[in-house]
Formats: sequence, C-alpha cells, structure tokens
Amino acid sequence: VEWRFHLDIMRLRPEVNSVVHTHSTYATILAMARKTIPACHYMIAAFGGNDVKVCGYARYGTAELSTNVLKALEGRSACLMANHGMLATGSSLPKAMWAAIELETIAKQYYHALLIGGPVILHDDEIEGVAKSFGSYGHQGKG
Repeated sequence: VEWRFHLDIMRLRPEVNSVVHTHSTYATILAMARKTIPACHYMIAAFGGNDVKVCGYARYGTAELSTNVLKALEGRSACLMANHGMLATGSSLPKAMWAAIELETIAKQYYHALLIGGPVILHDDEIEGVAKSFGSYGHQGKG
C-alpha cells in the first residue's frame, strides 16, 4: 500500500537507492505532535540541514502523501510523516538503515529534552560546519 512514496523518491532523487520507512516510537510521537526536530544535536546535520521536517498529513498510500513527503525531503535525507511515522533515505540500504536508526535516536533525545524544559538549539553556522567536517571524518592523516 505504501509503495508510492518509495517509488517517487527513488524516481526523483537519483542519489537515493534505498528508502526505509518505520513507525518507530519516538519519531512517531513527534510526528503525531507535528514537531519538527531542530538542531538539538550536531548529528542533525547528517540529514542535510538544521532540522528534520514533518510532512503534511495525508492518508497512507495516497499520491498526496507522496507529494507531502517529497516536499519535506527537499534538501534533506529524512523526514517525519505527520500522524504516521518517519522515513530515511540513503545511497544504499545500510546507509538508509543507519539514518533511520540515527533519526530515532535523535527523536528520543529531543523528546526527553522537551520534558526538562527543552534543548538548547545549535546555531545554523555550527550545523553547516559539522556538515562540512563530515566530508573528512575518519580521513585525518590520510592522503
């Protein structure tokens, strides 16, 4: 039933070879509350920006849901799906699975931070710097 957004993402995003869609607990809680995940942790940069967006609600399996997902994924590799769940993309299945697990981890951390007054949000320039450093991470001294 939910094949459409998988197909549309892979058709319109040539860098994507895998889509993982889950109803994981914390990502789904935030999706039900329609809460975008801000830059509460530097690892948010792994998803392509300073937040993970929530797409607009549409019934599962519909073209409208696919359209909403594609909009939330603009410039991003993952999103929450309002009142539904989450999805993560990657150039391979292992990378998409890693992204889905990392997104659930950040969602859990953000949820718990909200319970104690909310997290301190990192500035956009910090997230940009982190994103740039990801390109050379693990390559120090090689060359």
